Amino acid sequence: MSELVLAHGEALSNLPLFVAQACGYFRDRGLTVMVPKLSGTASTIALLRSGAAQIGTTGFTQPLCDFNAADPLRIIAGSGVGGMAVMIHPDSVAAAPATLRFGTFFEDPMEVLLHDAINHYQGVWQRSDIRYFDTLQQGITAMQRREIDACTFIEPVIGQLELLGFKKMCDAADVWGTGYPDTVLVTRQSFLHQYPDVVDAVIKALLQAENAIKADPQGALSSVARFYPGVPLAVMTQGLSRQPSQIDIRSLAGTIIGRFDALAAMGRLVPPDNPYAVLDFSRLSALLSQTEYTH
Repeated sequence: MSELVLAHGEALSNLPLFVAQACGYFRDRGLTVMVPKLSGTASTIALLRSGAAQIGTTGFTQPLCDFNAADPLRIIAGSGVGGMAVMIHPDSVAAAPATLRFGTFFEDPMEVLLHDAINHYQGVWQRSDIRYFDTLQQGITAMQRREIDACTFIEPVIGQLELLGFKKMCDAADVWGTGYPDTVLVTRQSFLHQYPDVVDAVIKALLQAENAIKADPQGALSSVARFYPGVPLAVMTQGLSRQPSQIDIRSLAGTIIGRFDALAAMGRLVPPDNPYAVLDFSRLSALLSQTEYTH
């Protein structure tokens, strides 16, 4: 393969991919990769659905939405966990949830979080006032202008908004439990079968990046600052503590599969008979059984 296009998102949960690229871990494993510039939360989905990218990191609910595609995405490893919340304007904290104007991002875990948060507060998703944004900055601007009262966000945006006085209305842990993924590593099923060595090389590079991040968090964040323009290192450091890198997410399978019901309630899919087929941790498990990855 001449060049591998790696899809990715904007959250700190994409950090292992960025660090692996910055530190040359992909190159060291014989891969030539291109990490495209992101033009919004939907661009990751577009890259994967169009076939422009056959592998990469994306929000963990996208493979669920694409479950019945002719060549479906499979979740093959993790990337980052935690670090999602519904943020609210401080003047709206005491308001009844049914009166709030919400914001979120279509076909993203942040949208599913909003659905589950509304249910958590005994609201009705279909009757809620919800505005959709294409970019995180659009959501931030709408919050600052009071065009909406609350919106779902991820790290490091949550930390940035807290500095501006915004509050957490609902942490994802409130509705999903403390262990949940944000971004996961996915690939097309056909790609997984055709290029298992490439898949292994990508996972190995991400495992190496995870170790580098744990060994020197600030050094890792500094090396990829260009992916988070305008975000102070202190905010990224705090965000990383809330949304740490984690490639081995095999223990979170139940949390992932549990979102099929939410997506069905949102009218996005019919729950499959074999939901666990969206997960294929076979390559990850094989790699983690090797001596260099055992602890």
